[in-house]
Amino acid sequence: MAQDENSKNMTQNVVSDPISQATVIVEASALTSNEHSQVAQGSQKENRSWINRIWMGLYWGFSSLFGLVSLVIVLAILAAIPVVNLLALGYLLQAEGEVARSGKITRGFPMLNQARFIGGCIMGIFLCLMPLRYLGDFTSDAMLVDPNSGLTRFLRILTSLAAIAIFLHLLGALAAGGRLVRFFRPIKNARTLLSELRSRTFFSDRSVAVSDFFQSLQLRKTFFLGFWGAVGILMWTLIPTGLYAVADAPQGPQILITLAGGILLTLVCSWVPVLQAGYACEERFSLYTQLQRGRQLFRRTPLLWTLAFLLGYALTIVLYLFKIVAPPQDALWLLTTVFIAIIYPARIYIGWVYSRSCRKMDEPWRVWRWFWSLVSFAICGFYVFMLFFTRNIGANGKLVLFEQPLLLIPSPF
Repeated sequence: MAQDENSKNMTQNVVSDPISQATVIVEASALTSNEHSQVAQGSQKENRSWINRIWMGLYWGFSSLFGLVSLVIVLAILAAIPVVNLLALGYLLQAEGEVARSGKITRGFPMLNQARFIGGCIMGIFLCLMPLRYLGDFTSDAMLVDPNSGLTRFLRILTSLAAIAIFLHLLGALAAGGRLVRFFRPIKNARTLLSELRSRTFFSDRSVAVSDFFQSLQLRKTFFLGFWGAVGILMWTLIPTGLYAVADAPQGPQILITLAGGILLTLVCSWVPVLQAGYACEERFSLYTQLQRGRQLFRRTPLLWTLAFLLGYALTIVLYLFKIVAPPQDALWLLTTVFIAIIYPARIYIGWVYSRSCRKMDEPWRVWRWFWSLVSFAICGFYVFMLFFTRNIGANGKLVLFEQPLLLIPSPF
């Protein structure tokens, strides 16, 4: 009872005291304002997080798209150079093998980061050289009009100074990391290089970075992967294609040899993609000779392999249209870009089908297997039939029959 009376007295004192009432109101309002500020800060952080997510998503999408475009262009340039084009074939086999081993489509771009870096360097250098190119054109025009005028001398001096400045800027951008953004930050590049030069580890760090980059490209491994991959395909296709190319007209005894070569080439085209996928997966040349294993893998997923043949050979027939006229040598890589962009998805899909076949142990119904075997044989037969006419429209004549863009180097010439 005494405690209740004391609490009542204290409450009455607080209520009767106006100063205490004001203090309570101020504290309550302060608490309310703090709560509102915390809610506002939380909403601002949430909005910022959404903005950051959207920005990071856009950046990732643009970066991935830029990397894919750079990868296709780099492979096209490699495929347009004799002997070096084995690197392009080796990379395609490496991508197919990565998908075949993991079963994931996203693993089919093993050199995407390196291609993005190379593409960024090429674009940065190209954009930085554009002003110098236009300035050089103005200078050459002025020299044609009046080579001894004051304006011409001024433009010549300005062009020389601009060339020196841009050259130093490009060296600084490459030395500072070579990323695309570095080509647009000359002042920051200069500060970074000066700070690193003071540490006396600049040259050793750059030497290690360049060495690591070239090691990540795996040029030796990729080249021999493409070399032995081409040897394995030619081992199966060289003789049938040679027989298929004998006849020059649809009559006479030579047509029988061509017919036999066409049948053999149809059989070869129905199992060589499976064998090549196995070689790309395990990187062993002996897998090109394991025909029984290839047939077993086909029997496990006949529908998927039939779709792979349809996709690959249909795209190959379309690519033969680009072989009608040989382009200029300096424009060859433009057509090769189309070849790479078309063949790359087919390679990825074949690797994925191979992975599915390896993971599936049981075989479907026998009638189902026979049906899709006949369909796949018909697809390969139609491809070989259309291949016979490509030598009449191709710029290289009968040599077109031996090129096989799906299985060998995806290059128009």
